Formats: sequence, C-alpha cells, structure tokens
Amino acid sequence: MAFRVPTPNMSVVDLTVCLEKPAKYDDIKDTVKAAAEGPMKGILGYTEDQVVSTDFN
Repeated sequence: MAFRVPTPNMSVVDLTVCLEKPAKYDDIKDTVKAAAEGPMKGILGYTEDQVVSTDFN
C-alpha cells in the first residue's frame, strides 16, 4: 500500500478498530462498500482498483 500526496478533493484514512466479535475481511469490505453506495454516498468512496490520488481529479 502506498499513500500519495493528498489532493484538495480527496483524503485517505488508515482505520484500525477493535471488534467485539470476529469478522471476516471480506465481510468488512462488503459493509464499507455498502455504506459507500448507500447512506454515505457522496461522502465515502470505495474502490479495490489500484489507483493514486491524481486518479480522483
């Protein structure tokens, strides 16, 4: 994973959490993706593409 120089129209978060119960990585990704496509649409973005910050300009 590489973090590039931020651009004015995006940011990146490295999120670390402690869960109450075990969760599979794919389930966590699905939950974040569902939020990005649903109630957080326009606020949160989700991609598994190999992109850099300038791709979002």
